[in-house]
Amino acid sequence: MKQTIVEHGGYRIRVRSCGPANGPHAVFLPGMGATSFTIAPQIRTMRALGYATHVIDLPGFGLTPALRKGDARFAQLAELVVATVTRLGIRRAVFVGHSLGGGIALYVAMGRPQVVSGLILMAPAGLGRSLVWLYKLYCLPLIGRALLRPYAHGTRARLARFLIGSGRRDDRHFVDQLLRQDRRSAGTARSMRAIVWANQPARWRRVLLFLSPGGEQVGFTLRDSAALLRDIPTLVLWGNEDRVISVRDAEVLRRVDPNAEIHLARGVGHMLPLEVPAWTNEHIAWFDALRLRPDRRIAA
Repeated sequence: MKQTIVEHGGYRIRVRSCGPANGPHAVFLPGMGATSFTIAPQIRTMRALGYATHVIDLPGFGLTPALRKGDARFAQLAELVVATVTRLGIRRAVFVGHSLGGGIALYVAMGRPQVVSGLILMAPAGLGRSLVWLYKLYCLPLIGRALLRPYAHGTRARLARFLIGSGRRDDRHFVDQLLRQDRRSAGTARSMRAIVWANQPARWRRVLLFLSPGGEQVGFTLRDSAALLRDIPTLVLWGNEDRVISVRDAEVLRRVDPNAEIHLARGVGHMLPLEVPAWTNEHIAWFDALRLRPDRRIAA
C-alpha cells in the first residue's frame, strides 16, 4: 500500500492507494469522522475486481491541521477532493462514499462530472431533508461543541441506539469490533464541528426547523438538482433502519433518476458497509459488471 500526502489550500490530505497504477480507479470517501475501517470490505471488493483504490482522509480526519469553518462547505470539500485526485494523476474514477463521503461524492459529480465514471453511495448525505434529531443540537455552538468533543472510547449505547440496525444490534462480537475503532481525536472533533456549522441552514430557518423532524440538510441538499446526475451510473445502498440519514431520502433520487439502482437492506442501520458487507459487496460487483464495465463482462 502506498501513502501519499497532498498539500492543498494550507491542508494536508492523506491518501492510501493500492492496486495497478493504470487503473481503473476507485476513490473512497469515508463518513463523518470515520476511517477506512468502516468501508474496508468494499475497498477489498473493488480491489478484487481489478480497481486501484484510493482512500482519502479529509483534513483533521487523518492529518493536521483540522478543517476551518470557512473551508468546510460541501462544495469546498468536493473541490478539495478533486484537487487531490488531480494531483494523483487520476483523470476519471468511480467515487465510493458513505454518509458524509457520499454527499461529497455527489457534489464532485455535480461540479466535475467529467472526473466521475460512476457513483457508489451508501446512506449518503445531501439527497433530502432527514437527519437524526441529535443533529439539531450539533448545530448549536455551545451544545454542539460539547457533543462533538474528542473521546478515547465510544459507548455501546450510542452504537446500538444510533448506528446499528436490529439485525446486528445484539451481535456482541460485532459491536465490540466497532467499539475498538470508535474514538475521536481533537483534530477530528474540530473538523466535524467545522463541517456541521458551515453547512447548516440560515439561522431563521433553524428556528423554524427546531421542532420538526430533520430538515438540517436543506443547507446543502441536492434534492432539486439531482436530476442533472442521471447520465452518471449510480448505485445507492441504504439500511431501512438508518437513524442518522433517513432512507426516505432515497426516494428523491428514485423520482428524478429512474436509471439509478437503489437497494434497501432490512434490519440494517447507518453502518451498512459493515453490518451487511456480503450484501453490499454483491450489489457492487453486479453494478460493476452491468453498469460500469459491461464491455468487460461481454468480452469475458
